[in-house]
Amino acid sequence: MVNDRCVLHDDTANKRDLFIELTTDSQSYKLVDTNQFRSSDLSVKSLPLPSNIIESSDSSFKRDNSVQLYKTVFVARCPFVVKDEYTCDEGDEFELISRTNNDACHVRHLRTNTKCTIDQKHLLLDHETPLRLGSDDRGVIQRCLLQHNRPGAYLIRRSRNELDSFVLSISQISSQTNAEDWHYLICVHPKTRCFYFVQESKLNQMFFPSFQKLVQNEKVREVIPLTHAIPHRIEFEEDLWHIPHRDLTFQCHIGKGEFGEVWRALWQNGKRSIPVAVKKLHKRRQDTSSLKSYNQEIEAMKTLRNNYIVSLFGVAHDLQTNENLLVTELMENGDLKNWLEDSADVPEEKLVISFAYDICRGMAFLEQQLRVHRDLACRNILLGNGGRTVKIADFGLSMCISKDNSIQQNEIYYQRLPIRWTAPEVLADQKVYSIKSDVWSFGIVLIEIWLKGADPYPYEKDFSSIRALVHGGYVHSKPAKCSSQFYNRFIRPCLSFDPNQRPNFKALVELLRQWYREKESYELLNSSYVEFSS
Repeated sequence: MVNDRCVLHDDTANKRDLFIELTTDSQSYKLVDTNQFRSSDLSVKSLPLPSNIIESSDSSFKRDNSVQLYKTVFVARCPFVVKDEYTCDEGDEFELISRTNNDACHVRHLRTNTKCTIDQKHLLLDHETPLRLGSDDRGVIQRCLLQHNRPGAYLIRRSRNELDSFVLSISQISSQTNAEDWHYLICVHPKTRCFYFVQESKLNQMFFPSFQKLVQNEKVREVIPLTHAIPHRIEFEEDLWHIPHRDLTFQCHIGKGEFGEVWRALWQNGKRSIPVAVKKLHKRRQDTSSLKSYNQEIEAMKTLRNNYIVSLFGVAHDLQTNENLLVTELMENGDLKNWLEDSADVPEEKLVISFAYDICRGMAFLEQQLRVHRDLACRNILLGNGGRTVKIADFGLSMCISKDNSIQQNEIYYQRLPIRWTAPEVLADQKVYSIKSDVWSFGIVLIEIWLKGADPYPYEKDFSSIRALVHGGYVHSKPAKCSSQFYNRFIRPCLSFDPNQRPNFKALVELLRQWYREKESYELLNSSYVEFSS
């Protein structure tokens, strides 16, 4: 395969080992424990409450090996009116914000998201609540569910992405998304002001005045295999993301890249053996720049949680080699590039649409998080069981951008970018990388798929010729197996020379939906893997 990397600032570099040098920033993310009290402190069922139970939302961080998921929740003892504005019903739930004095609490009414001060005589401490409001970070929640390791264990948390909404997260193995957990979005209905499941067709006509009523409902339990609420506090051996190296059994080598290699392994998590992928750096890549990129990938994956992004399970440390090992979910069919190369022919268009849709959903999530991938290519798209699920991987070059779409450069060091997938504006000025630059890369990914995994610009062997073509306004030609309609509707807009003329990923998701509906009108797609859920 032709080497696809080259030095941006040095056209005279050795063409057999070429790479783009770009500057990036490095960001770290830390889990903040906002509660210091333990679940054993929550035996008091009436008010007034001891001061060690009621903690304000800005409680100091306690460094230990546990995650406190609980924040104080009250229920209404009886109906009452708040501020002469709205009526609270018996059993309504309130999140504690602060204790104002001996007789009142400042709280948030969860059904209306209204802050108010309520006399304690109207409230009862609810330590049996399924609510775990100590964290809204999906990565933290997934790690806690894995650590607790009980089928059907669940919690209800706030949604980080949907305003004034909640999520029921449960330990539920999903073959559809190749995941160990499932997440059900819960919103407040604008008319009934009750909670309901937005996306579950079997449940979305049912409305619940409280979360206790929701999880106790027999119909809900028929659809969602709830067993018990996850504990208030989850203990870890070391830290949240640590996986003991002794719990990993390496089976076989399954892949390699420029920077590292990937192994298939079994993670012995309690009584369960979970197939995982373990990534580690090549020994020859233990330089400062590669280590920073590797650590950046780890930190990025801790925060990036989406059905179309490969999930991080944790990080193991090999004491013998002093290496950090990245442990992720295993995508059984490997990367899309090799899968295409091994296929007998180019996939049918309906499968290409399915792949494109999944990729766009993952990239639309990154877009929402103001994060660019910067290495979107078929080699970094992984396939799950049966080739039905594709997810985005390899975040070693990813970084956050500011709201004006420019790269945030807090810490500068050299990075590498693949030239065949790089947008013209980035080749001209590395500082202007944006979401629209990733859109260009997505257009090239579609070219790759239609070329059955072959490199784009197959007749160009070095950086200078590709750079000259792209800067001259050249647009990659239509692959032979790609229809003109698909090329003109999806690929060509992504490869517009002007970034402002390219669609964003949110628009591409909708464009693919529309294409699917149009196709459905005259061709029935009988494949279960082409399902466009909202």
